[in-house]
Amino acid sequence: MRDDGKWIRNAATGIVVKEQHLLMIRGDWPWPDTFFLPGGGQQPGETMKECAEREVLEETGVTVTARRLAVLREYIPARHTDEAPMLSGATHRLEAMFWCEIATEPAVLGGHNEDTVQTGVEWVPVSKLSHIRLLPPTLPRIIHAVINDPADGAIYLGDDHV
Repeated sequence: MRDDGKWIRNAATGIVVKEQHLLMIRGDWPWPDTFFLPGGGQQPGETMKECAEREVLEETGVTVTARRLAVLREYIPARHTDEAPMLSGATHRLEAMFWCEIATEPAVLGGHNEDTVQTGVEWVPVSKLSHIRLLPPTLPRIIHAVINDPADGAIYLGDDHV
């Protein structure tokens, strides 16, 4: 952390799709029944791909291989007064979203190191993404772009929240 208390949190998430369903975490933060991709903060000495793979396993029980960077997104809370602040206390988040391939899947979803705000893990139909509460709110647009052309290059969103 810098002396001024401002810091950037690197994070990675996994985009895991099976039969037109997206692997998602259900949580009670910042609002009840909010869905988000499995993922979290990068640890020292860990690549972003390794971070995505570890976080998906810890939160869902699904072992994945992160194949390619799909989306690079920044989130600067000061620019989003209509959204809840980050739990980590960081003043800026850099999130790498990786297209992941399933290696193994447990009979029952559930991780061994779930987030404190996590209330469940679900395979959510991609067609339902526009009808549920998501973080980030732009997730339906992101997922549809990635699914429609998974071989395309990474998308940089910057601090896009539209």
